[in-house]
Amino acid sequence: MNKLKSIFVTAAGVFAVIPGLTVLVSNIGVPPNTSKFIFSGTLESLGIFTLLILWLNKEHFNKYSKRLINRISILSILIFLLALATYIILFGYQVLDLPYQDSLFFPLWSAGKLKSGLETYGSKLELVQQWGRDEVFRQIQKSSSFALLATTIVFLFIYQLIFVSLTFCFGLLGIVSSREDEIRDTHPNG
Repeated sequence: MNKLKSIFVTAAGVFAVIPGLTVLVSNIGVPPNTSKFIFSGTLESLGIFTLLILWLNKEHFNKYSKRLINRISILSILIFLLALATYIILFGYQVLDLPYQDSLFFPLWSAGKLKSGLETYGSKLELVQQWGRDEVFRQIQKSSSFALLATTIVFLFIYQLIFVSLTFCFGLLGIVSSREDEIRDTHPNG
C-alpha cells in the first residue's frame, strides 16, 4: 500500500506543479493575446492550495468511508473530463487559427462593428477574409473589450478546473492510502 500512496502523492504533486510550469514555458492552451503568466500562476497557486487544504484536513477526510472516498474521486474525475471537453470545445469555437498569421481570440459575445460584421458575413473566417486579420483584431479590442475580458475569465476558470480536479482526486487518494498504512502499522496482524 505504501507504493500506492507514493503513486497518488506523486501524481497529485505533478498535477499541482507541472501544468503551470508547462504553460509558462510553452503557452500551451492559453488563448492568443492572453497572459500566460496569469494562466500559469493561477494553475500553480490553486494546485498547491488544493494540496494544502487536503493536507490540513486529512483527519477529516480519514473519517470518510471508502465508498464515499470512491464517489468523491469519481466525481472529481468526471469534473476533469467535463472541464477538459468544455475547454476544447470553447477553444475551438472562440479561437480562429489563421494560416501564416497569428490566431484571433473572439469574445463569447460581440458588440458594435464586430457584431454587425459577424452578422453580415456569417462566420469568423469570412469576416477575416473580408476585413483582414488586423482590422478584425482591432475591432475585437475596440468594441468587445469587456466581453473579451469576461471570456478570458471563463477560459481561465475552466482551464484551472481541469488540473485542480485531478490534483484534488490524487491528493485525496494519497491521504486515504496513507490511512491504510497507519491502520496496518497499528494492527500488524490486521
